Amino acid sequence: MPLHEVEPVPGCEDEILAEYAALPVACADGFSAMMDILGDHEPSLKDRCGLIGDRHELYAIPLPDCARRVMIVSIDRRKRALPRALHGTLPALGRVCDQGAQRAIRQLGLINPSWEA
Repeated sequence: MPLHEVEPVPGCEDEILAEYAALPVACADGFSAMMDILGDHEPSLKDRCGLIGDRHELYAIPLPDCARRVMIVSIDRRKRALPRALHGTLPALGRVCDQGAQRAIRQLGLINPSWEA
């Protein structure tokens, strides 16, 4: 049994499933493996993007065997018992942390939160 659940934000499940279904096989396998890893381990500090709204710590985590994509995950540091929020994947290019923050803000329904990269 994992220590933490890693789940899409409620209401965003279909978006994540569609994205997952469109991934190449190696990336989909890496996605599944990373979800298992995040269930038992903290994300690496080197993958940390920043803090949204003074509470949601955002990460862009490289997928195993899929150098082209990163998994976007946030952890609500005020409510550690809640699942780790899975926001999907993004291409590992450019300003991936800023793009991940925009996606997380939209999915979490946050209104004009602070973003500390």
